[in-house]
Amino acid sequence: MLTRRTRLRLAFATLLTGVLATTGVMLIRGPDAFAAPPNCENTPDSVECGIGGGIGGTNPGNGGGNPGGGGGGGGTCTWKGAEVACYIEGAGSFNANDGCYYRVQTPQPVGVPEGMTQYVRACIDTGGLQESLPLANPPDLFVPDPAEIAAQILATISFPRPQIELAPANSGVLGLPVWMRISNAAGWQEVTKTATITGLTVSVTATPSRAEWVMGDGNTVVCRARGNQWTSGSGSSPSPTCGYPMTGNNLAGYRAAGTYAISVSTFWEVAWVAGAENGVLPGVQSPVNQANYIVNELQVVNR
Repeated sequence: MLTRRTRLRLAFATLLTGVLATTGVMLIRGPDAFAAPPNCENTPDSVECGIGGGIGGTNPGNGGGNPGGGGGGGGTCTWKGAEVACYIEGAGSFNANDGCYYRVQTPQPVGVPEGMTQYVRACIDTGGLQESLPLANPPDLFVPDPAEIAAQILATISFPRPQIELAPANSGVLGLPVWMRISNAAGWQEVTKTATITGLTVSVTATPSRAEWVMGDGNTVVCRARGNQWTSGSGSSPSPTCGYPMTGNNLAGYRAAGTYAISVSTFWEVAWVAGAENGVLPGVQSPVNQANYIVNELQVVNR
């Protein structure tokens, strides 16, 4: 397993090689250009130690030897015409004006002048050698896009197929209501996932908003709840939250006996929070599940 020190050295060696290859300059370095910093395993956040990868965002810088500009959304940053990572874990965010990565030094050393903040800087052209320096104003750095990070987090969340529960049983009687319910709790349950990517912590919450039941007779019932369980005490009354027909809708229910293929899918609304920022993402639909439901004629027994 590579140490942080080794990963940092390899990352900057790769960046510098790519930049020099783009500019047509041969890489010639002395033996200490990527010298191992002392005791990085014991002091991983010291000035000499540091590292990782990049992702979407913006870099406001546009000068200082960067003809390609600072890069934009999607995580594209350039230096001297070569694409470079916009963020490196342990080294910080990219500044297109000088080709360096910056991070706030933690903890702040004693003696930092009032009104200034101590940063750690690692520049591509020097092979990533890190130096500590006080700055009165933060440099123009790559800013990760929280919405893009949220979309990546959302892609890692699984939305299960809703399990169908129909009542009474899996067959009913013509003229009586059908009660529908999503029987698995995970099929109708708020999900929150948090991750830190490119130094930004983003939380994504998916909240179930509706279930769409296709009843197999041309009608669709939209339920805003998981549905209630039918009990013997419910009798022939309609479900208060999810049924066919249902309290509050004008659907009459099944009009003919037969076997109907009922399908259901759940829909989630998605929101994200990153510090003081927040937003929404396009909704998510679960896989569809299907079950057959038999509607019988009411049998009248003559005595």
